[in-house]
Amino acid sequence: MIGYIQGEVLEYREGKLLVGVGERKTGILGYCLAVAERPEKFFEAGQFIELFVYTHVREEAFDLYGFTSRSDKEIFLTLLSVNGIGPKSALGILSATDPSQLAQAIVHGDQEFLTQIPGIGKKTAERVMVELRDSMRKKLESGLFSSSEGSGLPKTEEVLSSEKKMRVPVHSSIFKDAKEALVSLGYREQVIQQLLTRVLEKKDFYPERAEELVRTALKQLS
Repeated sequence: MIGYIQGEVLEYREGKLLVGVGERKTGILGYCLAVAERPEKFFEAGQFIELFVYTHVREEAFDLYGFTSRSDKEIFLTLLSVNGIGPKSALGILSATDPSQLAQAIVHGDQEFLTQIPGIGKKTAERVMVELRDSMRKKLESGLFSSSEGSGLPKTEEVLSSEKKMRVPVHSSIFKDAKEALVSLGYREQVIQQLLTRVLEKKDFYPERAEELVRTALKQLS
């Protein structure tokens, strides 16, 4: 089983990453891995990278899934424990949302947030909340899931007040109206979801109308 790879990005295309391991003078071995597609994470040829790897062996295939952090891999494995969610579905979920937001939504039982993620219907969202709430709460309390390596997520009691700190939670009408407006302009929903969340986490920004949020987001996109 392959659990970790360190090497050079040879090619990146549509969620598939080709990583070269070894030295050119002695020969390079290339590994093809499926990775989450998030707007804040990008890969370029020649880039040095390290990936935490999940190896999925089937009768007809040997698939590798790569993650740029331990927390991403951990939440991926946690999703796999839910009946009906396979590796491709779990990776699709990670591509559509930030792992910390996903973890918080599961702990809070935010079904509306979960069903907005491609690949998660109402029944799957219910299974995810029921089967993962307790284990996810413990992992959050341990600081396992972090927004970046080396910095833990807020403990559960802090997570419970995160919406108050943000002032405009993801399930508010302001957030929804702003997202719909930006999506209607042709932007991808998963990109907008993450962008609006980052905008609302800024200090001293408390929009009272969706228009204010849209204008601020458009500045980030320009």
